[in-house]
Order: sequence, then C-alpha cells, then structure tokens
Amino acid sequence: MNDFDQTYNMLNEAQRQAVDAIEGPVMVVAGPGTGKTQILTLRIANILRLTDTEPESILALTFTEAAVANMRKRLAGLIGSAAYRVKIATFHGFANDQIQSYPEFFPNIIGASAMTDVDQLEYIRQVILDTELDVLKPFGDTFLYVRPIISAINTLKREGVTPNHFHSLVAREQESFDNLEDVYYEKGAHKGKMKGKYQALQKKIVKNAELARVYEAYQDAIRGAKKYDFSDMIIELVQALANDQEFLLTLQEHYQYFLVDEHQDTNNAQNQLLELLANFHASPNLFVVGDEKQSIFRFQGASVENFFYFRDRYPDAQLVTLTDNYRSTQAVLDSGESLIAGAVPLVAQTGGAGAPIEVVAYPSRADEVAGVVDRIKTQITEST
Repeated sequence: MNDFDQTYNMLNEAQRQAVDAIEGPVMVVAGPGTGKTQILTLRIANILRLTDTEPESILALTFTEAAVANMRKRLAGLIGSAAYRVKIATFHGFANDQIQSYPEFFPNIIGASAMTDVDQLEYIRQVILDTELDVLKPFGDTFLYVRPIISAINTLKREGVTPNHFHSLVAREQESFDNLEDVYYEKGAHKGKMKGKYQALQKKIVKNAELARVYEAYQDAIRGAKKYDFSDMIIELVQALANDQEFLLTLQEHYQYFLVDEHQDTNNAQNQLLELLANFHASPNLFVVGDEKQSIFRFQGASVENFFYFRDRYPDAQLVTLTDNYRSTQAVLDSGESLIAGAVPLVAQTGGAGAPIEVVAYPSRADEVAGVVDRIKTQITEST
C-alpha cells in the first residue's frame, strides 16, 4: 500500500468526498482542525493519479510562506519529487513570479524594485507636501493623516481600485450629493445653512477627492522612481490579465487546476485574479477551502462576503462541509460555538470532554502577553 492509499484510507467520509471531487468548482467549508491542508495535498495527488495532468499545470495558492512550505512537505510525502513541480505559492509570490517572468506585460513596473514600508511612508509625506490639500493637510500638523492615507491606499489596491477608478467613484458620489433635496434649512434661525448630516457627508466627499489626488500623485511618484509597493503586485497582474488577452491565454493554457487555502481571507483583487485565471471554462476546476467564521487576515481587506462570493459566482459548485475536528476538545469547540455559531457545529474527535475553559482578565495587552507567556512556561515545566 503506497503513502497515498494509506493516508486516503484514514480520511472520514466528508474528507474523501472533497479529495475525490477533482472536476469543476468545489467549495469546502472547513473549520479549524478539520484537516484542510491534508485534503488539499491529497486532492493534488489524486488529480495526478487519475488524470494526465502535468504537475506544472496545478496552481495552489495560500497566504503565508509557512503554509506554502507545509503544503509542499506534505505533498512530497505523497508523490515524491513531483511535488516540487507543482506551483504552490502565496498570492503575492505568484504575482511577483509573473512580473519577473513576463516583464513585457507590466510597463508600469518593468525594471522596478519593491519598496519597504519606510519607503512608502517617505513617498506619501513628500506627496502631501507637494499637493494642494485642505482637509488632509491641516494647518499646524501637516502629516496628521499620513498613516490613514497609507491605510486607505493599501485598501483601495487590495480591492482592485486604481486611481482613475477612484476618481470616477468620487465624482459619482459628488454628483449624487449635488442632486440631493432638502439639504438646507428653509426657515428658522439656520435658514439657508446646510443641515449637519449633509455637512458631514460633504466633508467626507471632499476628503475622498483629496485622497484621490494623493493616490494618483503617489502612484506617479513611485513609478517615476521605478518603485512598486507590496499591494501593487496583485493589482498590476489583474490589470495585465484583464487588458491583454494574449497574456491571459498564456496563463490559462498553462494552469488547468486551481486550489485556494483559507479562501475566507481573500480580498477583492485576489478574487479578481482567480476569476480571470479560471474563466477559460464556464465550470472551472477551482477548489477553495475556508471557514466563514474565520478571517485571520481581515486587515488585508478580507471579509466573509468574499467567501460567499464563490457560491454566487459558481452556483453549480459542489459544497462539502467538514465537521470532525481533530485538534481541540469538545469544551473548546462548544465555547467557540457560543461566541460565533456556524451553520454546522464542529464535533471533537480527540476523545474526552476536556478541561473547562478558564477566563482570565488582564488590565492591559502587555499584561495579557506576559501572563500567557508565564502560563506556557508553567505548563512546560509541569509536563517535564
């Protein structure tokens, strides 16, 4: 019996269903400890066993280099050296590989180098100095909004919004505001003055208009300096694929199967990338694994809506739900369920109810970190 058969025979019924579903769109709803990485690697091995697909034609995407290494190690245990021919990468790593491999399709960043967070901060500060602004450059504290501006620009890029697109969104917002009725008081002591809620809305529009100018100037500045930031890699790849059918077809012909780990953590730009790559077929071989209750990388623009998006985009997708948890006790799972309920509760397979959950309050985050470290040290000492 080979390694694949031995591991496959240890799967529960739902896990086998996911591994066996090698054609068409498939969504696996899998909570923590249910064997997500295991079914991803087994499914890749199963594709190679049952089809004439080359390892290079399989693309598996995740979010961290640690996850990439873990997936590849497990896959190598199943199929040997062929695991190193399968494309396993983070979203940003995959995007950067395409930029390096096909520089002719990336005129905005061809020959450019990646920036650090410090570089980005300095460019934004300089743009603020050089741009005529009212709201975003307050008198007495020129750089008050530097951090919020950087955060906003990164969010726009993660959602696939270019400076031109953002300008058009702000213009549309302004047009809607101009067509509002009952904006001003018609009588009383404040007759002729704008109502408070509309003043707030108008200020928001002005702030967004200034942000659009800063965003555009920032992009012009870094392109002129032959630089690009972390968020540019995916948005540039999405634009290149959307604007050049030759490039798109090249990647679509190369990759036949797509797998995505922790899909609930994807943002709009990443979903656009997946859709472009997979849309050669109406019912693509796109396999996503995730949990609607989790969003570890929410700061990257991820949200549960991006997870549900898959169901709307591919209504014929096969849905598999994993409920057996092999990591935690039932007490831990029940406590988590009491905080955020899932469609189907997880069932512990570790045996025993487990110790009751202890809730400890700390006066500050620093005290919490110190307390957790001390608790870990104590448990390690007691177990040795």
